[in-house]
Amino acid sequence: MRNDKLVLRTDEEKFLYAGWDYGAPYSLDPLNGVSVDLKTAQSVNQIGTTVEQQSVAGVYRELIIDFWGTDGEAQAKKFLDALPYFTKGTMYLGDKWFCRFVLSKTPYTKQLEPYPRLDIMLYCEKPFWYDLNQQSYLLGGLGFSFPANYSVHQYRSKTNESTNCKNPGSLPVGFTATLSCSEIVKNPCIRDVAHDTFIGLTGFTMQPGETVEFYQTETGRLAVKQTVANKDNPTQPEEKNIFSYLDEDSTLTELRAGDNWLLLSADAGETALQAEISFYPMYAGILPEVISNAT
Repeated sequence: MRNDKLVLRTDEEKFLYAGWDYGAPYSLDPLNGVSVDLKTAQSVNQIGTTVEQQSVAGVYRELIIDFWGTDGEAQAKKFLDALPYFTKGTMYLGDKWFCRFVLSKTPYTKQLEPYPRLDIMLYCEKPFWYDLNQQSYLLGGLGFSFPANYSVHQYRSKTNESTNCKNPGSLPVGFTATLSCSEIVKNPCIRDVAHDTFIGLTGFTMQPGETVEFYQTETGRLAVKQTVANKDNPTQPEEKNIFSYLDEDSTLTELRAGDNWLLLSADAGETALQAEISFYPMYAGILPEVISNAT
């Protein structure tokens, strides 16, 4: 049993809660221990094998909840009603971690007496956990920028200076880059100066008041969109898919664990360019608070 609060938020905006504070202690397994699939080969007279390929798939996590509260049956029914087949959502653990899930097996009753117990099987397409504390860095201009948790501050560099967008996680992570400008900018680009990689646009001109966003969809695909003001409805800006302008040589789609020295550049108007880099750090395994540590 775990002492951490657990929340299931479905894509239909239904919220389900488990944990000691809700009279519904639970177990969730596994939290760690991701299997790595290995493709090996062995030549004639070779002792041992050679690993030619490594891959990591999603992970099944079993969630068992005991509804000890006086309204245990009502709580259990709420889970049953909110988790039909084809349900997708986000699981939050301990106010610190989260991951996406797809319902693999609808809740089923393991017992009714002396209290209801439900067993739920969740499939997590990505085998890692995200830290809820979003990291945020600004490139371009002068001033201070703060990560979303405000625990530390980062100096915002000039456009022609690199900024260390440090990834405190243990894994490479996709990021969102939102570009803006105060003057016309041609072919904006973000470069990793340490690894000679970049992501940018070609044949594209940015105007003041517009933004360009590089991001990854929920399925992990790279996307690029432009946001422009809507003259007819200023409160509803227009979004355009501009993936076709992406430079085909762009390879900067993730931030490595540790240091990432990024620099803004453009074919024209470079000094007028600014960018916000944001991401959620990822971890292969976590150690939540166990029941023996509860007070």
